[in-house]
Amino acid sequence: MLTLRVREGKLENEAWVYAWAAGDGVVYVGATALHPAARTWLHLNDDDPDVGRMRARYPELATEELQVLAWQLPEDVDRQQVRHGAVTLLGECGLLSERHVCDPPLPAQPHAETDRFVAAVAEHLTP
Repeated sequence: MLTLRVREGKLENEAWVYAWAAGDGVVYVGATALHPAARTWLHLNDDDPDVGRMRARYPELATEELQVLAWQLPEDVDRQQVRHGAVTLLGECGLLSERHVCDPPLPAQPHAETDRFVAAVAEHLTP
């Protein structure tokens, strides 16, 4: 059962970082306060290129099978810090596809959650 928490008339946000993985590596890394299924739907269906980023940036989307790998972060972790660090670390590890459409990463301090996320993605991508 999925439980959504509403406090003071607002949906409590969660923190997630996620990677879109293709056969040749990660093609996009994002971070969201939405449930990953909702964010994935927006990537696929929203006409606004700032919301439907994968739809706007990744033309192979219509013909290629992809997987979205999502990692929930603890409440006190800055999801953007983890996302930027993950893009850099995935590149250093050779796990970013040459076709990736990630935003250019901003400098980010190392974080243990970045390492955990990248390790989980690497484990998933390694046959």
